[in-house]
Amino acid sequence: MIMKDRLQKIIISEGLTPAILADEIGVQRSGISHILSGRNNPSYDFLQKILIRFPKLNAEWLLLGQGSMYKHPLQTQAEHPVAEPANDPIPPPILPFDDRKPKKTTYSSSKNIEKIVIFYADQTFKDYSPNGTPS
Repeated sequence: MIMKDRLQKIIISEGLTPAILADEIGVQRSGISHILSGRNNPSYDFLQKILIRFPKLNAEWLLLGQGSMYKHPLQTQAEHPVAEPANDPIPPPILPFDDRKPKKTTYSSSKNIEKIVIFYADQTFKDYSPNGTPS
């Protein structure tokens, strides 16, 4: 399967039109038209935009035509029924672990404090200058 055929398959599978696909990935509509007609091949930037917009697409399939279209082949509900989702609250997102060590702050006698600001929960604050008078 050549690239224009894979692009056409994405359009059909995702229920799009070439114009909507162009708008969704941020390219000119004529660019999609030229690829679908076989006039042009897609650029790296174009392919990257496709993969970012459709993260379930298999990059190997898109680039080389190998493997299945999606990372995990789609299953119809008739083949594998899915239980109704529970009404549980949505869990918070899992953030990536930052394994960098925190920076140690060192204080030097050559540094002078200009101001200390204290923020309160009621959205108020106070700032203090080194001579002890609030600003």
